[in-house]
Amino acid sequence: MKIAIIDKKNITLSVGKDTFKVEEQSIPFRLVDLLILNHKVTLSSADVLKFSKEDISLLFVSSKSDNLALFQSANAKGSDLKQAQYQALEHRLVHAKYFVSQKVKHHQAQLEKHHIVVDVSDVLEQIAKAKQVESLMGIEGTFARLYFAHYFSLFSETFHKGKRSKNPPKDPLNAMLSYCYMFYYHLISAKLASYGFELGIAYLHTPFRTHKALSSDFMELFRADINELVFEIFNEKLLDLDDFSFKGAVYLRFEGRKKVWKKLLELNTRLKPKLDEEIAKFRGEINETKFDY
Repeated sequence: MKIAIIDKKNITLSVGKDTFKVEEQSIPFRLVDLLILNHKVTLSSADVLKFSKEDISLLFVSSKSDNLALFQSANAKGSDLKQAQYQALEHRLVHAKYFVSQKVKHHQAQLEKHHIVVDVSDVLEQIAKAKQVESLMGIEGTFARLYFAHYFSLFSETFHKGKRSKNPPKDPLNAMLSYCYMFYYHLISAKLASYGFELGIAYLHTPFRTHKALSSDFMELFRADINELVFEIFNEKLLDLDDFSFKGAVYLRFEGRKKVWKKLLELNTRLKPKLDEEIAKFRGEINETKFDY
């Protein structure tokens, strides 16, 4: 996925026939699949329609990084694929087990990079024997608590309170995790939608209101990679406490966000082949209703 970022405040984006322009730079539509914009960038509704016509998704990011909103083309596509998704719900548990088991294995491997050894054989056995998706979610939750107890030990206590917190995050490490998860969740959403998937049809997660549950399913395959990126960011001292706001909840400031865009784009480049492979494999599975998980 080709990404462009315009994270500046109080500027106007102008859109032409084949390009869009910010300040003195013109960018051809063909070079962009996803355009990330600061929510204070001015963009007309007519120009939003032009981006939609070009199948360019828009991801708006609030100044204090607590909210992201994805806008995509409403053009219908992938009717056969959506039908296959519905039919695959008959085998929901099979797909759900794949997402959870892969998450566990990836998290185990990520901890091993830091010489932390966790035996997950019992967890994988529980997943294999689970009879309901609800049971899988319970197994995943128990494993996540164990994982984060080890993961947080990799960081200075200056940046965290020792456990995962969200909605809202209560310390800088959790703020960074939540922000990176949100970013990649929306990137996955744009990618899946471009293929024609129905994002509300999922197998591990249950859709609710605007929740793109299928994106959350796929996110489980990449959380360990994102966690490792967050470790790199803090380990390389790219951020300090001044890069976060501490008004009740803790969020990454606009100034701090600009320091990590390069890392997030590098993550996208690094994970693109893996995401493409997982999407292709999943599409093949639901179309053929034969599972090689």
